Amino acid sequence: MNKIKLEITSEGWETTVIINGKEFKEKHIATVFGSEGAEGDFESEEDIPEEVYDALNSFFPFECMQALQNVES
Repeated sequence: MNKIKLEITSEGWETTVIINGKEFKEKHIATVFGSEGAEGDFESEEDIPEEVYDALNSFFPFECMQALQNVES
């Protein structure tokens, strides 16, 4: 089964993608300027279909992280 797992906290987010039994991970951490990639890079993975990559490349996780930071402030 193909799936996308996403865990978002106020400190960042981790995305796990499973396509045809192959697992890919990418992690972003919060910074004073927004966020930065800390681990993995979906863009360099040829086995991730372009339409999945495009969906993963949205700002949704970043906006969720910011909302959690605002709640904790």
